[in-house]
Amino acid sequence: MRNEDTCGVQGLEPGQLWRLEHGYIYIVEQGKRLIHYKLLKDPNQRAAVIRLIGIEALLRYLNISGAQLVS
Repeated sequence: MRNEDTCGVQGLEPGQLWRLEHGYIYIVEQGKRLIHYKLLKDPNQRAAVIRLIGIEALLRYLNISGAQLVS
């Protein structure tokens, strides 16, 4: 992982909730290269589809969108 891609975002861990402009991203599980996450409209929302993406791609997206760590 390159530092230039993740300069504004800390590391990802299961249980983190990131606030975006249009919703929230909840980190469910992390592997070596892929990460499982839920895209939520409300932080208290329980039911959502679990999605899968590369860790570097999600870090880049969080950095570009100006995401803030909630919990």
